[in-house]
Amino acid sequence: MIKSSVKKVLIIAMALLLGTLFSVSAFAEVPYESYTYWSDVGEENKAVYNRPMYSAEYSIDAFSLGVEKFTKISDITYDNDGNLYILDSASRIVVLDKEGKVLREIGLIGGSESYTDAKGVYIAKDNTLYICDTEGHRILHIKADGSLIDIITLPESNLIPDDFDFRPTNMAIDDYGYTYILSDGSYYGALLYDTDMTFLGFYGANTVTASIGSVLSNIKNRIFPNNTKLENSAKRLPFSFVDLAIDKNGFIYTSTGYTDNLRKGQVRKLGPGLGNNILGSDDISFVDTKINKTYNSGAVSKQDIFDIEVDDNGFVYGLESAFGKVFVYDPSCRILSVFGGGMGFGSQLGNFVTVSALAIKEGGNEVLVADSATGRITVFKITEFGKKVKNLIALTIKGDYEGAKPGWEEVISIDNNFQPAYGALARAYINDGDYDTALELARKGYDRDTYAIAFEYKRNEIINDNFVLIFIILAAVIVAFIVFLVISSKKKIKLVKNKQLSLMFSVLLHPSDAFTEIKEKRQGSLWLCFASVIIFYVVTILQTLEGGFLFTVYDVSTFNSIWLFIKTSGLVVLWVIANWMVCTLLGGRGRFNEIAIVTCYSLQPLIIERIIRVFLTNILLPSEASFLTILEAIATLYFILLMIIGLLKIHDFSMARLIGTSALSLAGVAAIVFLAITIVILVQQFGGFIVTVVSEILTL
Repeated sequence: MIKSSVKKVLIIAMALLLGTLFSVSAFAEVPYESYTYWSDVGEENKAVYNRPMYSAEYSIDAFSLGVEKFTKISDITYDNDGNLYILDSASRIVVLDKEGKVLREIGLIGGSESYTDAKGVYIAKDNTLYICDTEGHRILHIKADGSLIDIITLPESNLIPDDFDFRPTNMAIDDYGYTYILSDGSYYGALLYDTDMTFLGFYGANTVTASIGSVLSNIKNRIFPNNTKLENSAKRLPFSFVDLAIDKNGFIYTSTGYTDNLRKGQVRKLGPGLGNNILGSDDISFVDTKINKTYNSGAVSKQDIFDIEVDDNGFVYGLESAFGKVFVYDPSCRILSVFGGGMGFGSQLGNFVTVSALAIKEGGNEVLVADSATGRITVFKITEFGKKVKNLIALTIKGDYEGAKPGWEEVISIDNNFQPAYGALARAYINDGDYDTALELARKGYDRDTYAIAFEYKRNEIINDNFVLIFIILAAVIVAFIVFLVISSKKKIKLVKNKQLSLMFSVLLHPSDAFTEIKEKRQGSLWLCFASVIIFYVVTILQTLEGGFLFTVYDVSTFNSIWLFIKTSGLVVLWVIANWMVCTLLGGRGRFNEIAIVTCYSLQPLIIERIIRVFLTNILLPSEASFLTILEAIATLYFILLMIIGLLKIHDFSMARLIGTSALSLAGVAAIVFLAITIVILVQQFGGFIVTVVSEILTL
């Protein structure tokens, strides 16, 4: 009976599994993940699945074209007539017409000029070709039929370093006839040529960002040099460009590739003149921040945007090499969609082994990705959802909020994970004067910029409609407060009659007297001390959860109140323990309970500041945040002052001795935290060892 019931369960489970698989395959639109990122939700961008903007339609390879097998596809690009050029590393270019049929092949130039392992090909407006012969240290300028026009080599110029290695990988020519050439490994920027190919200099080099620590270290090494430091020192160089593209307005877009652990600012839009970044992208990560960890044992892969394209409406398309994914961004650097991939396994349409090139057709209606390992080019076509989104973004950028409003409402109904729709729709409601709906939509979409606009309009509306009432209430509160102060001072009225509470509150106005009484008369309550720590923790939570939307950034799904307790109350407890241990060894007169009382009573300015902050963040705008900064600075300085006065009183230290013991106490806190983490790790490892041993015994 048991065996038959087990069989039934297995049969049902298998049926459910097969049904699930069939249902997934039936509804799957694409064989790869299509997702986007929500920004400003928490400390990190949040990845969410979204409706595909592009779908893989078909692929192109040498067999389907009826040509010799590709050795390695290095680059793909379109000319002005819509013909596709496929650069093979074996000194060959295959040209396809609009229908995907082979027009011609271009082999050796002039019958003798090879361009093996050339990295890039560029088609000028006159349909002449520029082949970036990387290993040949030159660029071949040829006609469409393959006849040679010119050979561009490294120019002679005092602006070029003697050790510069000219290895061209890509190039572009703007509407004014200026030529921009990228050289592999060059951190000087793009080589810039005039219309007559006169070398003008380098353009748009990246800059090196230095941390405070590295600056101080460099200063120290300069002041106290030695041979070891000189031998080990290495000059930090900017990261080099790996690709560039030009939009219809003549702006140069560049990709820097893999930069650092933060992977930010990989795509730039260079302005005229010095080539400074006018895209505002220095703090934006253009690749995955979490998704790639899932498929790499928790490690972060070195993703890079090594190939970029930009369409006529300013949408940016970036191809990264680690997973072979295409990232689509709008003109404001907001991520719209991520598609493609394969993680090195290109068995399905839309997946890749080793991506090598990206091209777009018809203003981004088609996106082509070349796979050098399989010799295949995959054609992605924009979906109806993708067309709608791009058209609506273009309308929104033009300021036609009313025209885009119905479309954005439809987008949200189709895919409520599409973040840009909420902000755009909120702006439409702002334009209609419906500020309440605009606030709700902006909040749902975590669009704080749009929320601030709607909030300002709504606040002004409330003030204008209720100005008299607000003025009367404020005047009444001020008058009542003044009257209370006068009466209480004459009749000596005490609001707090409890002696312990009164002593704690007197710390704010008379800290020296209050702490003297705590030390000499053994006053102070450990219960109030405990209550202060709990209140400090509670108001910190309130500051996070109930603070104004414009000033609080947290993810509800990842909010951890226990971790917040450790960062607030936990640190207070650790400080008390560490200070007691250090001062006991170094002759401090303060007892444990006195240190605890002084520390907890001194928290009052921080508690008051957090309570006031909850109120102010719900009525202030980001442009008025200076009030919050000043309030926080005052509260922090007042807390430090109270701590100094209190510790001086209970320990009977000089100021120099207090500073020294306080520094050691902070070191003690760090040591305790380190030991606690070490113990937790050891316990986890020991627990894992026990589980492994038990499982091995049970399997014997």
